[in-house]
Amino acid sequence: MTISLQELFEELNRRIDKPIEYNHLLTGVIQQIAAGSFFWVDGVPYVYDPLRNKELTVGRPVVTSSYYGQNQSSRYLRMDGVTCSGNGFLAPRKGTLTALWAKSRNTSTWAIEIKRNDNPIVLATAAIISGFGKVDQLDVDFDEGDYLQLYLNGSAVDHPIACFELAWRK
Repeated sequence: MTISLQELFEELNRRIDKPIEYNHLLTGVIQQIAAGSFFWVDGVPYVYDPLRNKELTVGRPVVTSSYYGQNQSSRYLRMDGVTCSGNGFLAPRKGTLTALWAKSRNTSTWAIEIKRNDNPIVLATAAIISGFGKVDQLDVDFDEGDYLQLYLNGSAVDHPIACFELAWRK
């Protein structure tokens, strides 16, 4: 059984909670797959991302960082129990940050920041208001060998947890 691209698109729309928001992205990806623009590099699938105007991986890894405890203030969070100061997520290839979000148990206002290689310059930030915040249309490049760190900028934050999403860049 074969179906047309239009039928596939309509079926995907039925299965997505907010189809109108995804129409332009789905249409672009389906057209690229149909045109053979979907390609592999070192075993990793890539496709053109129309939102960021570059070729990025289809899969989007998520990196999580947190700190257990109450009243945390202006500190690097931990990844796998290790504080990110002088450390962090080591990038095995060049990539692009695509989203950042965080939450805490309390409703204080604070910010989560992504830094690189212990440099005080902030690559991206998300305001956390009433315990949650996000930025979901980031387009921030980093290079192979960089290490990315999550930094809590604020005070009296209970049990912060933060995540960033990335895509590998061709």
